[in-house]
Amino acid sequence: MVKVLIILSYLLMEGFDAFVDHLNDTYIDRELPENVRDVYDEEEYEKWRDYQNESGNLDLISDVIKIVLTLVFLISNAYSWLFRVVPSPNVFVQYLCVVAILTLITEMIEIPFDYYDTFVIEEKYGLNKSTKGTFVLDMIKGYFIAVAILYAFIMLIMVIFETFGNLAFIVATAAMVIIMLLIALIIVPLMRIYNKFTPLEEGELRDKLTDLCTKYGMKIRKIVVKDASRRTTTSNAFCSGFGKMKTISLDDNLVNNYDSDEIVAVFAHEFGHARFRHVIKSLPFSIVSMLITFLGLYVVLNIPALYTPFGFEGINYFFAQMLLSLMIWPLSKFFSAVTNYISRKHEYQADAFAAGEGYGDHLISALKRLSKEALSDINPHPLKVLLDYSHPTLSQRIEAINKIDQIQVKKQR
Repeated sequence: MVKVLIILSYLLMEGFDAFVDHLNDTYIDRELPENVRDVYDEEEYEKWRDYQNESGNLDLISDVIKIVLTLVFLISNAYSWLFRVVPSPNVFVQYLCVVAILTLITEMIEIPFDYYDTFVIEEKYGLNKSTKGTFVLDMIKGYFIAVAILYAFIMLIMVIFETFGNLAFIVATAAMVIIMLLIALIIVPLMRIYNKFTPLEEGELRDKLTDLCTKYGMKIRKIVVKDASRRTTTSNAFCSGFGKMKTISLDDNLVNNYDSDEIVAVFAHEFGHARFRHVIKSLPFSIVSMLITFLGLYVVLNIPALYTPFGFEGINYFFAQMLLSLMIWPLSKFFSAVTNYISRKHEYQADAFAAGEGYGDHLISALKRLSKEALSDINPHPLKVLLDYSHPTLSQRIEAINKIDQIQVKKQR
């Protein structure tokens, strides 16, 4: 009975996600808000709709295959079977082998879809700049990184839970917070696995970026340009580092295709996140959600009746974290929705900072271009935004920026 309920929970989770996606798909025919109607002309809007339909259909096929495979594994007790047949001189090697095998299976399923998405759909709509060699190398890197991350997470949880007992969920939360902060600190070195970074040349753009940071007492460790154009036509920027020392990264697509004021506007938004310490302000809720999640894992690990129906005779940390995700998905959706709500508030604040620095119009111009180049959905369903969007919609951001600009004009009068 437990097994049936868990499988039904998994189907409900996937069904709910499919329902939200369906609602979003039906929203595609709604009239666009007035302030974003100039993003696409009629021909470009039809192109966007075609792109959304083709990529959505591909995702649907991929999702169905993954769901069927997961159901087969759950019903047949394939997960426990793998742990029995994999050579195990010790538990650490056994977990590594199983994680590597399951990740490989997932990758083999995803590769054909990723290839078609990259070299057929994105190529057709002018989004792809990647070569087949880069694609293969990224897949190989992605596989080993995925194995390393999942294996490290499981081993960390196993060591903590077997060492600290009843306090394990508190220690695990503290460990994850430290890891999150470290990753935020060293994001550029980590991204060098996939990208090359070169120093931004001297000139007007560098001077404007430096002046903005100096104005607020921030010191620049370095300003680098990421070779995003090797893979895509889209653009981005970010500001990393804690305290007063910052590293600025700009995509080469941004540097090469946008004017200096638009680039500074985009950076000013990212700098706003750093100035208002949004990473730190997001931590309290993240800590609470992680505490509850690890407490749930503690409960699962201590109820054998939850995993014995799937063929496991004792505690298995890999399957326990999988079971937890299947059982508490409504709570996970709630955590995600709150996290995204906090993130959207922070995005508004970062936009307001850029507008307050006099870059409101330039930011709007850049956001429209960025959305157009990425063929972004500029009118998603409100439920999709509520659950899945870490950023406000383009229309919402433009409306908020315009209000800031109007307030500034009134103050100047």
